[in-house]
Amino acid sequence: MKVGIFGAGAIGAYVGIQLSSAGVPVTMIGRPWIADLRSRLHARSIAGREARPGADLEITQDPGALADCDICLLSVKSRHTNGAAETLADVLPAGTPVLSLQNGLRNPERLRAAGIDVVVPGMVGFNVFLDDEHACFRQATSGPVELGIPRAGEHAAEARRRLAALGDAFERAGEEFKLCRDIEAVQRGKLLLNLNNGVCAVAGVSISASVAERELRRVFSRLIVEGLQVFRRAKLPAATVGKLPPQFIARLLPLPDWIVLKVAPSLIKIDERAKSSTLQDLEAGKPTEIDDLSGEIVRLGERHGVDTPANRWIVEQIHKLEKQGDERRHPSPTYMADATARAPSAGRAGQS
Repeated sequence: MKVGIFGAGAIGAYVGIQLSSAGVPVTMIGRPWIADLRSRLHARSIAGREARPGADLEITQDPGALADCDICLLSVKSRHTNGAAETLADVLPAGTPVLSLQNGLRNPERLRAAGIDVVVPGMVGFNVFLDDEHACFRQATSGPVELGIPRAGEHAAEARRRLAALGDAFERAGEEFKLCRDIEAVQRGKLLLNLNNGVCAVAGVSISASVAERELRRVFSRLIVEGLQVFRRAKLPAATVGKLPPQFIARLLPLPDWIVLKVAPSLIKIDERAKSSTLQDLEAGKPTEIDDLSGEIVRLGERHGVDTPANRWIVEQIHKLEKQGDERRHPSPTYMADATARAPSAGRAGQS
């Protein structure tokens, strides 16, 4: 089986290196800088396991190189999904499964709208960052790769066979892999956890620092509670991602530091250097995915009549920070906690 990866950023490159180390031929579509690192490129899991790519790992900018892939993993940011989908629809043979390893909820429908006939929604439960000095993509938090199970269409049976082969490759690489009957519920559960992306970015702190700061945990808790209210009103279940259900996490976060910090290490391992992807985008001067994270909760809330003032405040702050560039001014955790607690409802926000 040959695997293609469209979007060799942090997640795409880490997964590609792991699969290549397990003996899978991999072609990654990425920018020139990652090709320049080819001779030194490697990955390191949260458990400290080193993986180096095999000789047949190909890194190129030519999407046409994916034409003979048996399966394609898509790991571009959500804002690039439409363009990537049009490219893949032109390049890939009919029936080639495209796996969306992306944040947010709407990327699978964007792929289908572009004419891709086998779309497999997925969820990556971990964060990755690039250690530039050592050309190493480091897994910064623990978690599995989870994918849906194609059940309908003329190519479904073959897609399931290829996914099973991919799962075997992940296991050989030492990565946790799952096939899920209700992957959409898993994606919603992951979205609730991903709401901390915006918290970290607004505050300008690492993931571990956000967990250590009680005021930021209060903000995160409010975002999750709003998301749960929206999903409940919309009758959309959100699965447990990790060891605790999101309802319990929302209750745990505001508790005193000694309780949370005692429990947190048993729930998830976090590299102290890990930053949320939203903060990484801000620091790189790129547009963020916030509209597919907290913005998705706001959008669904508006559709189903649920107010989401804390998530809307986070979206507004991220867009302000995007415009500030290198002159970014991050508010204090105390200010953020007060602001999200007092954020006006949609009606009052519209009047102000």
